[in-house]
Amino acid sequence: MKRLIALAGILALSITLAGCSTLPKSYYENSSEDPSAPSGGSASGSEEPSARAFTLCYSSGDTLNPFTTATRSNLELAPLLYQGLTALDDEWVAQPELAAAVNVTPSSVTAVLRENAVFSDGTPVTAADVSASFQAAKASANYSALLKNVSGVSADETGKTLTFTLSSADPNAAACLSFPVIKAGTEESPIGSGPYVLSGGNTPSLNANPQYSGSLSQGSIQLKDYPEGDTTIRALESGTISYYFDDLSSGDIPRTTSASVNVPLNSLVFLGVNSRHAALSDTAVRKALSAAVSRAEIASNAFAGRAEAATSPFRATWKPAVELKGFDANENIAVAVAQLEQAGYNNTDESSLNEHSLSLELLVSDGNSFRTAAAELLVQQCSKAGIALTPVTVSYEEYEKRLKNGDFELYLGEIRLSANMGLHPLLSSGGAASYGVNTGGDAAKAYREYLDGQKTLQEFAAVFAADIPYIPLCWRDGLAAYDRALSGVAPTAFNQYYGIGDWNFS
Repeated sequence: MKRLIALAGILALSITLAGCSTLPKSYYENSSEDPSAPSGGSASGSEEPSARAFTLCYSSGDTLNPFTTATRSNLELAPLLYQGLTALDDEWVAQPELAAAVNVTPSSVTAVLRENAVFSDGTPVTAADVSASFQAAKASANYSALLKNVSGVSADETGKTLTFTLSSADPNAAACLSFPVIKAGTEESPIGSGPYVLSGGNTPSLNANPQYSGSLSQGSIQLKDYPEGDTTIRALESGTISYYFDDLSSGDIPRTTSASVNVPLNSLVFLGVNSRHAALSDTAVRKALSAAVSRAEIASNAFAGRAEAATSPFRATWKPAVELKGFDANENIAVAVAQLEQAGYNNTDESSLNEHSLSLELLVSDGNSFRTAAAELLVQQCSKAGIALTPVTVSYEEYEKRLKNGDFELYLGEIRLSANMGLHPLLSSGGAASYGVNTGGDAAKAYREYLDGQKTLQEFAAVFAADIPYIPLCWRDGLAAYDRALSGVAPTAFNQYYGIGDWNFS
């Protein structure tokens, strides 16, 4: 499998959006491409775990401190070891966890600690622990994007109520409090309050936290030391580990005979538009491009069914966005042609602005099969409406340079939104993915009004669909593969072990 592409430093498909991911670049740089079996276990299956022991991979060479870990496997273990003030449920909505209650105002988020909130060693979770964890999370590449809009924290005299100050209004800011909380002073060997506790030694494992109040079907989880990459999926195939997750950002889908399920991600693939370009500054042209695209075909064909058509600025997995309307999943060539004619293209009238077909350059970075297939489909789809797209595939370095210099017309991009579903990277001046976007346009203004409580989410979506500052194409899925004897497996984008208390061997 090709090296996974850094989400914080390199977009999964085609664009760097620094600060828009929960994973650092080093996470991917530590991934292994060595096809040989790791020292911690045999990918050939010669070393087997005890019968039906639930076994996960981890990296012994990396820390399990969630703020400094650099490997995917260790970061994904964080929800098993630590809790946040809030946690996202399977509808991506923040629910109280270490907090008993959370209240969001335009300027702050207030969280009241649960009276019985304790760490695995039995000591109470205090405001000092939360404050120290917040500072560490904000400074960490793993959580800096999540906390970008949270400027500080303070506690009241009781030490039970914490107030987090927001730089700007955000009705979904409760999700920002999902960063892990560890006991202050235990950074070298972090103590958390999650369902499991690390047990070291020659055979490391995760054992049930005696202070945890929830039920756990797996009282103990074995850990196998495996590097990232091909060896991990082979370990699953051999039965050495029980579960494997891949966000598929490399564009490669691993082959597996194990049970598997698609995992909806908050990763948007979009067509970036340079609004400073003469033709693309016209809303009618942007509408024509959007109408010419079959999002359903891109999701099913270019992404091999590992994606969902993007019919609004947010994925419908997020509960508030379930009923949002914006774009059709399928193309509408008649609408596309009509919009082009309105803009003066594909028109034989001598008085028209432009009697020629619209021709545009599509900038794409190389090295990803999903991206290549999507670009080819976009060319075919747009041609049906009389739009000539010319794909220009360049190295990532050249791609990034051209975006920063504004030297593009259209580009194929991807961004992973943070847990609070913020669109600031796309719609704010200086945003990591705002290349070419008119951040003073109608959609950007409507988004600010939504955040301030002046517009509903649907009202914002309607303005977005009328303005189209960028063209949403699809939301990508990840892949969870697991032992066929396991039942109840239901990972989410924000917790690859969501509901693990109900995962059982049949």
